[in-house]
Amino acid sequence: MSIRNLDGKAMETLKLKETLAQLRQSNYALQKERLKYRELFNWANDAILLFKFSEMGEPWPIIDANHAACRHFGYKYEELLGKTTLDIDSPETTLRGTELRNKLVAQGNDVVEIAHKNKNGESIPVEINHKLIYLAGDTMVISVIRDITARKKNEQELRESLEREKQLRETLENEISQRVTFMRALVHELKTPLTSMLATSELLSKNLKEEPNQSYMKCLYAGIQDLNLRIDELLDIARGETGLLRLECEPLNIYELLKDVNEIMKPVFESNTQKLTINIQNPLPIMIADYKRLKQVILNLLDNAAKYTNVGGDIRLCASTDDKYLIIEVRDNGKGMSLKETSNLFKLYSRSHKKGSPSGLGIGLALSKMIIDLHQGEIRVKSKLGEGSTFTFSIPLRPETQ
Repeated sequence: MSIRNLDGKAMETLKLKETLAQLRQSNYALQKERLKYRELFNWANDAILLFKFSEMGEPWPIIDANHAACRHFGYKYEELLGKTTLDIDSPETTLRGTELRNKLVAQGNDVVEIAHKNKNGESIPVEINHKLIYLAGDTMVISVIRDITARKKNEQELRESLEREKQLRETLENEISQRVTFMRALVHELKTPLTSMLATSELLSKNLKEEPNQSYMKCLYAGIQDLNLRIDELLDIARGETGLLRLECEPLNIYELLKDVNEIMKPVFESNTQKLTINIQNPLPIMIADYKRLKQVILNLLDNAAKYTNVGGDIRLCASTDDKYLIIEVRDNGKGMSLKETSNLFKLYSRSHKKGSPSGLGIGLALSKMIIDLHQGEIRVKSKLGEGSTFTFSIPLRPETQ
């Protein structure tokens, strides 16, 4: 054998060794990548299954699964392999098998909500992301499975909550409707005799000249007027509580409003030998508000001031404006109130229980607050026992459109 032949064989042997080394290196790299992706596959939070796909309508067998899938179904890895869709799908899902398969074939991927059954036969609602994949000439389906039991429970609780809310709303609306109907009927029944009583007492008070009959009749007429006002307030409160109290806003001359208030309240203060002073601090512009309702609030504040101020006391009505607001203040030097009393003052049916305090239903200030709130304004009070009270409200000159 020649040296040349020996050299050729040595070269072939060397190349063969190099090729084997490269194959071993490639195989090691391939094994390393496979282990890495297997690790990722097993540590995924969602269950993942790999099926062998069949277009013949046959169940798909499971050919691989991760740890999450084993936990999801309650099987060991070896038990899960070879099981088919018939073994893991709920009966309801099995009935949809043809529909789900056709959709997957048509689209290549799909996201569906179905139900699985675990090893114990329990149904588990799931969201599945299916995808057809092709490897080494085989068609397979990879399914990423997410347990949506908690989500379905929350959705059911939400539906039940919405249904309860709907029923409560319907009950409340029915009760409100019945209350409004009752209040209207009550007001009608009370107003009917009051109307004739008002007319008759007014006529008699003008025609009776002899004392003490004239004084008696005037007192009766004033009492009937007060009762008529209280009935109107009750109806307004019912409207306010049910959202039916409405404003009729229009351009308003504040001077005319204060003049009207003064004429109405003048006899009250004169009979109590009390002094009412109206102080206008700066020019008052034409504003947009409900004339009738604002008059109702101011009269209520002045009437309270008269009731809670001693004979011969002083009451001041101040009006001013700034760039945006009308500010009305009613100040008296009467009995005053404690901090506890003022904290509840604008609540419905809140009134003083102190001995010697005027009686009433405690709705006037609550109604006043409702009216000021509807004007997008604010009402507040400052008071101290023995030093009188100051009620202040402010409303926009031009309310925002709602």
